[in-house]
Amino acid sequence: YLDDLLAPVPWADDARRKTRALLQSGDGAACYERLLAFVHVYVEELRGRIDAADLSRWVRRARIYEIFPRAFNLPGRRAALGRPAGARRPFFADFSTQDILDIKAMGFDALWPMGIFPIGRRGRTGSGGGSPYSIRDHERINPELGSEEDFRGFVERAHRADMRVIVDFVPNHTSLDSELLAAHPDFFMRKPASGGDCFPVAASPAGEPLWIRHGGYGIFGGVDSWIDTAQLDYSSPDLRRRMTSIASGWVERFGVDGFRVDMAYLDLNANFSRTWGVRTPESEFMEELITTVKCAHPATAFIAESYDNWDELSAAGFDLIYGKNNMRRAGGHEGWYDALQSRSPGWIRAALERAEFLRWQKGGADRLDFIGNHDEPSPRRAFGPWMKGAAFLTLMLPGSELFYGSQEVGFDRPDAREPKSIPFCAPVEVDWQGADPDAARFFQEAFAAAAAVRRRLGEPLLRVLRPEGETPWVGLRLADPQGRGRDALVFANPTDRPAAVDFRDPESGLAWRGELPACGYVLVGF
Repeated sequence: YLDDLLAPVPWADDARRKTRALLQSGDGAACYERLLAFVHVYVEELRGRIDAADLSRWVRRARIYEIFPRAFNLPGRRAALGRPAGARRPFFADFSTQDILDIKAMGFDALWPMGIFPIGRRGRTGSGGGSPYSIRDHERINPELGSEEDFRGFVERAHRADMRVIVDFVPNHTSLDSELLAAHPDFFMRKPASGGDCFPVAASPAGEPLWIRHGGYGIFGGVDSWIDTAQLDYSSPDLRRRMTSIASGWVERFGVDGFRVDMAYLDLNANFSRTWGVRTPESEFMEELITTVKCAHPATAFIAESYDNWDELSAAGFDLIYGKNNMRRAGGHEGWYDALQSRSPGWIRAALERAEFLRWQKGGADRLDFIGNHDEPSPRRAFGPWMKGAAFLTLMLPGSELFYGSQEVGFDRPDAREPKSIPFCAPVEVDWQGADPDAARFFQEAFAAAAAVRRRLGEPLLRVLRPEGETPWVGLRLADPQGRGRDALVFANPTDRPAAVDFRDPESGLAWRGELPACGYVLVGF
């Protein structure tokens, strides 16, 4: 089995020879034990080599603070912190080093300004300024947020503060009036305008009108559409090269550190072919994109917004994949966000066990966890009385985490058309001074606790607590990677009833006995 496993890998020849020698060294249990010992050492060596060579590994430990620029209200935030609000200027010109340091002080080390591109006008819905994902020009900054020089200065200030900057990359679609559609209608799903259910929005090089499909995704055998978008065609090698060039340009021109790739799984070959009925090239676009960018800029990180196809996206080279939902795959994959929302101890424990494995393995994608982002309801609405416990568990997890700016003060302004905490369809500004005092106090304390754990343990190892029998509580051990006996335990009760805990962790020697109230949580060892 080992020989067959290693046979396709040329640089594993030495390991194959060692395996054969061990198999010929004797029979029975002693030979088997020697073989297992070799495999253990060999795997650990490989993991170490991968870790050392992976320059984008920083993102697997990143605490990412997401900002919606048009709603963020920098002057109001400063006023709430007791500082002069300052004169209103374009967002990226106004975002000062002190503003960056304020976010860093909460425990974050990466910024994701979401929705920084010019927004299309054709087909725009609502009065809020349009969806940031209906993009008129993938290569430019929205002039309402500042100039290219303003954005470059923002990135430089973040870097000087030892913060990384992540931006969106939206490969699946553009706006209906995009620069790309005007210049290259051949890059889009199209047909002559002789009828049908598509949007007549472009012309062929010969001037003939074309139907252009709205951007969309396959669902239940059909296609659901975003009616303010136009669908790009990933059967086109020329489009693939152009989109890869666009992503490379953001690193080269502005020095961004990574990309959150919007709806990344839609443009995998199997999904794209099934949805649009076209034949794609054999290679995966996502692998072409990531390989090209990382060959030139190896520290560039890629995060997949995805709700399916974990293994394919991991194989394509993504560093992180959204941890929202369960995915069908061999060995299973339990989503963190949906598990927390279910309040099922069994599901949450299974999601923790998946996280424990993903934190151990080095050669594939890790999971990006969150309690909210620009697509989800506010944490208070999503989790109800379990909000604090869900947030505390998430903040305590080692590895990467996404946090949506404004949730730390409990801000929530949903619209009947959009349940998200900051809708796209209506004008909204974050009211920093009208904070929910209970939420603000909780997040201040939780951020401080998470920071204290990281100061003491660095990047702790995750170990799931596995009590005997069924229990209403869940728990984890944050293990000191240096083995100095400085571990911590976290217990949480997602249920509506108090839960008795009487647990001793045999590996760390830590124990806790007590009662967790409904939706309660506790950190032991600090």
